[in-house]
Amino acid sequence: MFYLKKARPKPEIQLAPLIDMVFLLLIFFMVATVFPDKRGIEVEKPLAQTAGKLPDKNLVFNVTRTGEIIVAGKMITMADVSRIVGSTMKKNPGTTVIVNADRNAKTGDMVKLLDEARRGGAENLAIGAEEPDNP
Repeated sequence: MFYLKKARPKPEIQLAPLIDMVFLLLIFFMVATVFPDKRGIEVEKPLAQTAGKLPDKNLVFNVTRTGEIIVAGKMITMADVSRIVGSTMKKNPGTTVIVNADRNAKTGDMVKLLDEARRGGAENLAIGAEEPDNP
């Protein structure tokens, strides 16, 4: 007896669904990625045993070790400090002005910044520090 073998079709890999899944995964990871808010400069704050949390309503100035002043990611001059503080105080009275100075920054730069903030109308001033890790 003779049996006829049926011709089997060659197996094929469907690329369209594979490409769809790759694009879906790409979109998922793009949407799910968290980008850090803090960008720009590194300020190495000094440690303080009594450091604590401050209210959410604050204006933060960063002073680098080279004396540059940065607020909201933009470099400013010392003359701009009182103007920025003044406009912030008009919008939100009672805002705390925080100065994050690098531990290697000159004390004179920080004192000048605090003085300019007072001239701008700041009543609540704070100096940023890191809490030490207590195991």
